[in-house]
Amino acid sequence: MRLKRSVAYLMRRAPLLYPLLARLINLASARFTVGVTGVVFNRRGEVLLLEHVFRGRYPWGLPGGWVRRRERPQDALRRELLEEVGLAVRVGPPIWVELDGPPGHLETCFLCEVEGEMDHLSGEVLTACWVSPHTLPEGLYWLDQEMIQRAQALRDRPTGRQPT
Repeated sequence: MRLKRSVAYLMRRAPLLYPLLARLINLASARFTVGVTGVVFNRRGEVLLLEHVFRGRYPWGLPGGWVRRRERPQDALRRELLEEVGLAVRVGPPIWVELDGPPGHLETCFLCEVEGEMDHLSGEVLTACWVSPHTLPEGLYWLDQEMIQRAQALRDRPTGRQPT
């Protein structure tokens, strides 16, 4: 107990010790890449799918991208949708957090509602289309299918939180 009190005393008396301690912790902390995906519904209840340029085996999938340093996943998703297809969305609750993917990578998925119209396709997207969540195209990656099913179930729940 005496050692803890001494450390606490030093931390309170020397304000520069905390930033130094934070840097040391930062150097020893794990590093992850973070991806973000959105299940975007339009007013007809259809889901946005994109044909991606940089995907090989499963070119069709949900919109998303990488979270930048110090960027909230919800903000990254809004940014990615604006960049990729010029679409504004309301981002709702998370529906999936994937920890079993590639080592050092965390994937998050959110329920989204459309707020505008698509006005362009970026160089990363070949085609965009709206599809019924009940008639998804063949060859869609299993994880995208699972995220769509979870998003649909959340939307169908009477107490489900609406995107903000």
